[in-house]
Amino acid sequence: MLRVEDVDFRYKKEAVKFFRKHEDVLEAFKVDVVKIINRDHPEQVNFKSLQGMLKGYSRIAIGSYRVIYKIINGEVVVVNVLYAGSRGDIYKKFRG
Repeated sequence: MLRVEDVDFRYKKEAVKFFRKHEDVLEAFKVDVVKIINRDHPEQVNFKSLQGMLKGYSRIAIGSYRVIYKIINGEVVVVNVLYAGSRGDIYKKFRG
């Protein structure tokens, strides 16, 4: 069973900027990802697979914020966080 410390989280520049201001969202995100990976009550996590341009990524909703990420399996689980932001703004970045 993995713990938060066992997961290698990698963040894009924009996600880092967001998480600096919202450390509580960062901590909740990490805990939620570990629940999903461990299949430890994943129904308690508001997550969804994305479609279209973001196919292959998922999102976790934490309050009014959304975190777009991708879990990459290997010897070590890597979570690549693409973007984090408010519900109203996050998907606008990916519309052409």
